[in-house]
Amino acid sequence: MKSQSFSGISGAVLKWTAVITMFIDHFALAIYYTALHNDFTIRPNYSQYYEIMRNIGRTAFPIFIFLLIEGYKHTKDATKYMIRLALFAVISEIPFDLAFHNKLWYPEKQNIFFTLLIGIIVIYSIEQFKKLLHSRISSSYVMPAIEVMVYAGLISIGCAAGYYLKVDYSYVGILAICIVWLLRDKPIIGMILCCLSLLLVSKRELYSFIAILPIIIYNGKRGKQNKYFFYIFYPVHLIVFWGIEKIFIL
Repeated sequence: MKSQSFSGISGAVLKWTAVITMFIDHFALAIYYTALHNDFTIRPNYSQYYEIMRNIGRTAFPIFIFLLIEGYKHTKDATKYMIRLALFAVISEIPFDLAFHNKLWYPEKQNIFFTLLIGIIVIYSIEQFKKLLHSRISSSYVMPAIEVMVYAGLISIGCAAGYYLKVDYSYVGILAICIVWLLRDKPIIGMILCCLSLLLVSKRELYSFIAILPIIIYNGKRGKQNKYFFYIFYPVHLIVFWGIEKIFIL
């Protein structure tokens, strides 16, 4: 019997990788830090464990960006895709604020679904403007310059929205999403530039480059998954973390 050769990993495996690393990161921030940060100075190993968990978590966002673009490329209805992101952005905001700030409403930071939503709105807007331009302008000399201006203008507006709305990863998150989309036909180059852009947030984002490794072996297949599970997991795990904080820590 011939042994089956390795055929890469599916989108489902990528999602689980992102979810698990995100869970570790959020556990470190919401539970571990809340419970033990007062001991960091007298027990340096506590601080080291915290840093390790936060560094592991840096791989989650680049993978989520990659999967976001993959989902957008294959969706049959972009409007429904954006509505779904908007719905879970709203649903997740209170759990996000409770888990990380112990408040029902904390306007200084919005959850990651808002970042993903703004990124997709920018991409969708670019595509619609591009269609409009091609229907109105026939000159092959003028079109590239106009397209560059449209791209730059809409991406700038998206980045400004991310900054002023104070979404997770701020304007850098929007820029990273747009980079991966612009280089969707060269995904590895796109991911390298995406991770480079994330360094604008923090030097810790250097660990985001680890995310490129599983993406390199992505086989383009969806795999077995329930897409709503991954949406629902985000607010649920945050509210569970807040519950643990209230019962056992605070």
